[in-house]
Amino acid sequence: MSFFRLRDLIRAVRVCKTAADERSVIQRESAAIRTSFKEVDTHDARYVNIQKLLYIYLLGFPVQFGQLECLKLAASARFSDKRVGYLGVTLLLDEQQEILTLLTNSLKTDMHSADDYIVGLALCTLANVGSAAVANDLVDEVERLLGSARSYVRKKAALAAVRVVRRSPELAAAFVGRTRALLGDKHHGVQLAGAALASELCTHSQEALDEGRRLVPVVVRQVRALLGTASAEHEVGGINDPFLLAAALRLLCVVARGSQEAADEANDVLTQVATQVGGSKNVATAILYECAVTVLGIPSAQALRILAINQLGTFLAHADNNVRYVALATLATAVISEAPAVQRHRATVVQCMGDGDISIRRRAVDLGFALVNAQNVRPMVADMLRVLPRADAELKPSMVHRLAAAIALFGDDVAWRVERMLRVLSLAGAHVASRDLHKFIRLVAGGGGGGGEVDDALRRRTVRTCFALLERDVSQDKMVVAGVWLVGEYADLLVAGGEAQQAAPHAGLDADDLDILGALGRPATGDEGAGGGRTGGVQPLSLDAELPQAAPTAGDVVRLLAAIARSPVVSPTSRHMALTALAKLAGRLPPGPSSAATLAGIRQALAAHQRSMDAETQARAAEYSALLGGALDKVRAGVVERMPAPEYADVAYEEYVLNPAAMRMKALTVVRRPALRPEDLDAPPPLPGAAAAAGEAAAAAAASKQSVVSDLLNLMDDAPAAQPASPPPPPAGDALADLLSTAATLSTAEGLDTPYEAYSDAQGVRITLTPSKPATDVPTVLSVLVTFHNAGDSAVEDLALLVAVPRSQKLLISPPSAQTITCGSTATQLVRVANPARSPVRLRLKLAYVAAGQPHEAMFDFAGFPETVV
Repeated sequence: MSFFRLRDLIRAVRVCKTAADERSVIQRESAAIRTSFKEVDTHDARYVNIQKLLYIYLLGFPVQFGQLECLKLAASARFSDKRVGYLGVTLLLDEQQEILTLLTNSLKTDMHSADDYIVGLALCTLANVGSAAVANDLVDEVERLLGSARSYVRKKAALAAVRVVRRSPELAAAFVGRTRALLGDKHHGVQLAGAALASELCTHSQEALDEGRRLVPVVVRQVRALLGTASAEHEVGGINDPFLLAAALRLLCVVARGSQEAADEANDVLTQVATQVGGSKNVATAILYECAVTVLGIPSAQALRILAINQLGTFLAHADNNVRYVALATLATAVISEAPAVQRHRATVVQCMGDGDISIRRRAVDLGFALVNAQNVRPMVADMLRVLPRADAELKPSMVHRLAAAIALFGDDVAWRVERMLRVLSLAGAHVASRDLHKFIRLVAGGGGGGGEVDDALRRRTVRTCFALLERDVSQDKMVVAGVWLVGEYADLLVAGGEAQQAAPHAGLDADDLDILGALGRPATGDEGAGGGRTGGVQPLSLDAELPQAAPTAGDVVRLLAAIARSPVVSPTSRHMALTALAKLAGRLPPGPSSAATLAGIRQALAAHQRSMDAETQARAAEYSALLGGALDKVRAGVVERMPAPEYADVAYEEYVLNPAAMRMKALTVVRRPALRPEDLDAPPPLPGAAAAAGEAAAAAAASKQSVVSDLLNLMDDAPAAQPASPPPPPAGDALADLLSTAATLSTAEGLDTPYEAYSDAQGVRITLTPSKPATDVPTVLSVLVTFHNAGDSAVEDLALLVAVPRSQKLLISPPSAQTITCGSTATQLVRVANPARSPVRLRLKLAYVAAGQPHEAMFDFAGFPETVV
């Protein structure tokens, strides 16, 4: 049964009690509509059927069979039919479908209609679904209608022109001369559409951008007029036409970006907007936000920029979540240029981290880490540690990763760095990245960076804290890994000399530290799981809060490691490391009456795993049991001697981790630390195993790292696979060798920081490569700043660059600063080349972009750096 009217179909769907009943009704009606399209050929039937199809489409059911009927209905002579037909075209078709070209004649005919509303229907349809082909066919009609005597038509034509320029940027020149008249129109709707057209034109055409900068006085007068007059017809919330005012401010941001002269002309009116517009209503907030974005987007006066930052800071305390969200997002992009002004609102940002809306919390965390610097790192890290236990599960990995980056980048004291990383491990050890864990282990082992070196006193304190943490909780995997590694390596410090810290367990802690200790509280009491650790739901022990009053005995250490190896909640890696730590402890026992009992306990713990179902666990237990046999007593101490600090390529990346958006902006003007992913240069630390196995583990780790990095964009199959051997370092005390090394270093610097042209084409796209070696980089890594210049007549879009190097070199690429380059502008991309063999740098590059609606690709080689640039 078919329903005669749309109202009947809606009523039938609403009375359905189940989804199956609804599907049945829709299927029957869809079949009846298809039959009607084949048998009945009247405008009235088609008009009703298209209405019902659109309702069915809104319910989520397929209605593609009605697309051609919508085109037929749009070609009708009646306005009601055209309205429904064009609505169906807008909803059921998109610009990718070839059937849309059949609509071109109908649109062109309707654009010549004497009825303004029919012309408006055609222009609205073009503005919504017009493809590049349709835009090329109808550009002349749209340009003609921009000069119509009727404001309604001019407004619709301007919106259609936006679509034409967006789909066919090469047609932008046809509308450049119309923008002045549109912006000066008396009708506010025409002005609003003209501002949208001018903004679109300026992003695609250098000619339009130059014309837009000449129109800055016109836009400024328009903004002043809106601020100085009141109109009952356009007033909303006490502001005269806020929609037009916001569009004018956005246009100022587009045309004044990169132009000091245009920014100077706009400074006064922007100050007027920021000071005159007030109130707590959403209308005033929207205008103030657009004003702040415009001020920060152009080279405006410093006092005005500080005013904009303060205005955004007041938004952070707004009751509306949307206002707080956009304020946080905008401040995060302003940190790079206005860091001191944004720092004043740090306390409010920290408060937003506890907001009830997760999107606000996420943005606040991003901005909070972007605010971290060497001066405020201690209070900011303390604030983050307070937030970390209550953070959402999806936020914890990012917070932990950036906390580790902040501690490593700005920590000026090695003891402070160790303590904070231990807190991070105890609070969210399950979310710590492998690279951050390895850096912490390397720091404690004595191979860390600045801030001093770890001495035995600090190392003893760290190992005792790890031991206490493992006694309470083994659910944090990375905490177990770090703790077992340190206990296995420094068990002699743990067992002996523990009195060094008993006098003042909180010595050296500042007020923020004590606040954290109080906020974290003491672990809950109750039954403990296997290994003395809880399986979950326990607050981890905070550093120094509950250290045992006496140093643990060797028997205590053996019982803990044996329990961890038996625990079902630890990972296989942690279990294997616990077995290795037991074997190492056997070679570190001080002579005495208790050593025999301790050794017996170690052998018993290892024997329990010799029948394990896991092959690796069984092999380790059997091998270490053999090592503890009497036949190997003489070599045991040498085999289990202390491991050196883990080695891996330590490329500085923390600044990018803290604020990626700001670092991409900074790359436009200065080459600093690169945008690297931490996992690209990860290499696991050697397990605390026997010294005989240490070389094999280190070699395996190095081979794994080399394999991972060599596969990264290594497309040059014709490059030699073998790496030339690096020259050996000169012996210590050889003055001549040192002098030659210094001379070689100075000669290597020749040719750096000089741009070399690598590519240019007929579209005006040019690429230059600038090699550099900042002081923070390792000597064998070369930074290459790729600069894309657009000197053509149209914007470059969808920019993509792939780079490959020979097999003797390794490659890391950061994202480009922008994928769209307007006329006369530039974009940058940072490339890092690891060249341990110091061989000539050869690059193979593949460039892809879209200009004037046409895709372009090119592949080329570059070997133009001087021989000294390696």
